Amino acid sequence: MTGHPHQWFGGRTYAQHGDDLAVLNIFKRLGVERPSYLDVGAYHPFDLSNTALLYERGSRGINVEPNEALLGAFVKARPDDINLCVGVAPEKCGPLLFHHVAGDPGRNSFDPAVAATLGIVRSVCVPVMTLNAIVAQHAAGRWPDLLSIDIEGLDVAVLRGADFGDLPPRVVIAEAQATGAAHAGGDLGAVMAAKGYFLHSWAGSNMIFAREADRARIR
Repeated sequence: MTGHPHQWFGGRTYAQHGDDLAVLNIFKRLGVERPSYLDVGAYHPFDLSNTALLYERGSRGINVEPNEALLGAFVKARPDDINLCVGVAPEKCGPLLFHHVAGDPGRNSFDPAVAATLGIVRSVCVPVMTLNAIVAQHAAGRWPDLLSIDIEGLDVAVLRGADFGDLPPRVVIAEAQATGAAHAGGDLGAVMAAKGYFLHSWAGSNMIFAREADRARIR
């Protein structure tokens, strides 16, 4: 399915709330044809993916998924991406317990409190890295255009601990519903505002942020 020729980005969305179409529209206004990406908590190369449509349109990036059983699908479907079987932590690199929960593997979490509410079935020790370490080691120290993050309860802490430097991501998508939309959204909005971002839009339970420096070009 390719969609009508007047549909700028085709007739398909892979994201849960159409986030990929919203992001592509922002980058079109910024003049970025093939935005690079860092997809943290990537889960699946197509299902509920914020970056699958970008990959299909020629973008390339980094996918981070700590569940080894899920990462294999990325290696097969996204061979031109960098695919990392690691977790992400706010402040340190090293091993950390990753809690597998009953039901949806997309809800597995490094946050024991969040995982406990879903029923922990087993916990395994996996390597974790900070966002900055991933960018330094796998992106030559340059932040990708898009940062998409969905890590079940640790989104705000990880973003707070990130140092975006002088060339931050142009767009950031993060889940704001882990501890209740109003509370988590407020925390997330404050963290991103302090880093020089404004809330461009909501896509379901996700908040889409753009740099203040780009506000005039996309509002």
